[in-house]
Amino acid sequence: MINTILMKTACIAFTLSLSNPLVQAKNENPVKQEVNIGKQFTHPDRIRYDGSCMTIDGKDIFVYSAAFHYFRCPEELWRDRFKQIKEAGFNVVETYVPWNWHERSMPKSLKDTTNFDFSDLKRWLKMAQEEFGLYTIVRPGPFICAEYSGGGYPRWLARFRPEGVEGFWLRSADPEHIRWSVHWFDAVCKALADEQVTRKPKGEKGIIMIQIENEYDAHGCDGKDKFLKELYRSVRRNGFDVPVFTCLTRECRESEDAELSQVFDCDNYYVGLSAAPSCAHRMAALRRVQPDAPGFVTELQGGWFSLVTGKLSEDHYSDNRHFKAIGLMSILGGATGINYYMFFGGTHFAGWGARGMTTTYDYNAAIHENGALGPKYYEAKGIGSFIKAFEPQLVRSEGGPCELEGAPKELFGGVRIAVDGTRFIFLHNTDPDHPVKGKVTLIPGKMSKPGEPMYNINQNGEKVLISSADIKNTDSLTVEPIEVRYDLPALGCKVLVVPAGKKPSQGEWWPKEQMRPLRPSRLPDPVRITSVLKKEDDFSQAKWQLLPQLVSLSDLDVNDFRYSLYRTHVNLTSQQAADERFLLFNMFTRDIVSVQVNGKQAKRLFPDKADAQTWTTRNCFDRIRSDEYDNRFDVSGLLKEGENEIIAVYENLGHAHGYVPMEELAGIRQGGLSVTETAMTHPLEWECAKDAAGITVGWNLPQFTPQGWQSVALDTTGDIPRKGNDIQPTSDPDGLFSWYRVEFELPSADPSVWIPWLLRINASGNGYMWLNGHNIGRHWEAGPQREFYLPECWLNFGKKKNVLVLGLRQTANGATIKAMEVAPYPSI
Repeated sequence: MINTILMKTACIAFTLSLSNPLVQAKNENPVKQEVNIGKQFTHPDRIRYDGSCMTIDGKDIFVYSAAFHYFRCPEELWRDRFKQIKEAGFNVVETYVPWNWHERSMPKSLKDTTNFDFSDLKRWLKMAQEEFGLYTIVRPGPFICAEYSGGGYPRWLARFRPEGVEGFWLRSADPEHIRWSVHWFDAVCKALADEQVTRKPKGEKGIIMIQIENEYDAHGCDGKDKFLKELYRSVRRNGFDVPVFTCLTRECRESEDAELSQVFDCDNYYVGLSAAPSCAHRMAALRRVQPDAPGFVTELQGGWFSLVTGKLSEDHYSDNRHFKAIGLMSILGGATGINYYMFFGGTHFAGWGARGMTTTYDYNAAIHENGALGPKYYEAKGIGSFIKAFEPQLVRSEGGPCELEGAPKELFGGVRIAVDGTRFIFLHNTDPDHPVKGKVTLIPGKMSKPGEPMYNINQNGEKVLISSADIKNTDSLTVEPIEVRYDLPALGCKVLVVPAGKKPSQGEWWPKEQMRPLRPSRLPDPVRITSVLKKEDDFSQAKWQLLPQLVSLSDLDVNDFRYSLYRTHVNLTSQQAADERFLLFNMFTRDIVSVQVNGKQAKRLFPDKADAQTWTTRNCFDRIRSDEYDNRFDVSGLLKEGENEIIAVYENLGHAHGYVPMEELAGIRQGGLSVTETAMTHPLEWECAKDAAGITVGWNLPQFTPQGWQSVALDTTGDIPRKGNDIQPTSDPDGLFSWYRVEFELPSADPSVWIPWLLRINASGNGYMWLNGHNIGRHWEAGPQREFYLPECWLNFGKKKNVLVLGLRQTANGATIKAMEVAPYPSI
């Protein structure tokens, strides 16, 4: 039966390759036909693809996709974001699916699936598909990168790393890692199988593609094909029959394996400001080496993320001109699928960003974190209108970059020709500072070679050289040269569409300029906060449990990024109190602890800077040894004869999405006193509280009634900086963990005018913020982020008060709020 099905689908694939008139004219190319015969589609009448494009329910489509992560947006705002995406002309929406989001507690065994919860993802898919008529693409990793906690891997998974494994375990072909990855894939595929387009009535929307792994070329290990095969088998075994793809994974791109050849590979384009032509060249190369699959860009640069102590996304070079150019240049190269990453970025609520990421994940995307539409949105809408107008012609057109005669060096371009003879003439001015104007002759079929080395930008912002070996002149268009007059602004990009039989002078330039709505004539006044209530965390109210032997936080079912407490009581002789001058901690990972001894702050010896980024300078490429003390303190003069109390606040910096900390547990492995800074001579027995006391007693909740809190006046006259590094106020630390609470009112909202709000704050201390009980993310004193999004769905308008609470670990600068205000975003 299986062989019969394979033969049938092979015949279908062969027939499809001959149905294209342009392919019919090239039947002398045996390689393309052989590869097409190898592709297998379970439901070719519902969804299939060939070397040109996807075909769904018998219609060729251009996959115009927007990346939107459900886990970075309040569910109450999904509908608004989908509406914006739909109105921009997209027909597909894409999301990563993070394992650690859906299985937050450690299972008892590989067979234990009781901790999985996919309910929010299913609601997101249902809304996208049924309410907005969008196809969907899911990318469940298991490694998703995405500047996200653990790259999607659960923190607890490190508990199962086998002893003696050399090198990096996650993403490897180690049998135990594969078994756990299959545990995840089995669960997610079973949960989502019914959402596939093949399970829906004809004409209805559903999942059209699923990805395995992610940018695997960037990870060095042996046996990649073994791991990829197990993921592929899990996909198929658990009911997925839509196309399977991956990105930047050579094991699939050039595979002759019976299974991996069924996984088509895609490109990701993150390029320099003037490097859009590389997208055209690389796409043409992808089409050449993978002639039996459509050209697809899984991640087409929609902006860039921001790091603590770095720059905000708004300061990145990737502006709307760049956004437009890389989209059109990808289409010039032959792309019939592009996914702008990100189209809506969102927010790292509750600290779910990877270690070192800011709370904002605005990404300088087309749809901003607050839902406002940026300049890129209107470029996307223009490209969407262009695709919609010419979709049938574009998806089966041929051509690409070509030589230009009489052109300045800044001008780049090419030609694509549709089956019906429509010509698409792409021109791009690569000069970001000056316009170009004149007349040029394009020579179709004569490919221009890249004038400069081609690079992709990796997650560290580093240029990675792309081989130009695959850039060859395989374009066999034999049409007459085309003379065109052009007028392009700085970094401008346009497409001249010339109908069959018409002259270029009779053509029409696309994309069209899009109308932009007027801004509100007047924004509400900011609400300046005049005073706040303050109280130190009352450690006595924490929920303590004795741990005769310290275990990881994952063993205590803590797999998120909260602040936890450790406490010990130790009786010392007078000699011990004098000699044991050091307090040492052996950590599971390079997080931060702050300590007080008998109510007094202990002097930190290492690390000298306890912030979100210095972990990268603390041997983060090496695993912490059992005799390595990554947090060290001088307790001279703080200890006494008799009973002593030591309390430590544990700051979880977040789960790294790369390097060794990605596969480390969290928490304190051992802590004790010592007569030397290099070895622990007096290990101590500890208690642990999984949460700060304020969380346990509900100080972060709006219904809590504060009693005995201190009122602190704030600066109400000076400007509050909206961004910047190392501009926080300074004060002497007077505790370990401080709580602040403020109440404020906002004017009644006009339903006809949408206005988003932010918190602008200048404060020291690291911690979390809660708006009416919702965790809106981390406050890192170092910057650059000083403004934080206040989702309108969590705000109260009119007479009902809002409650904002901050819980801050005191740093060397203390935990002081100098000034704050709640204000409308100045540009919407």
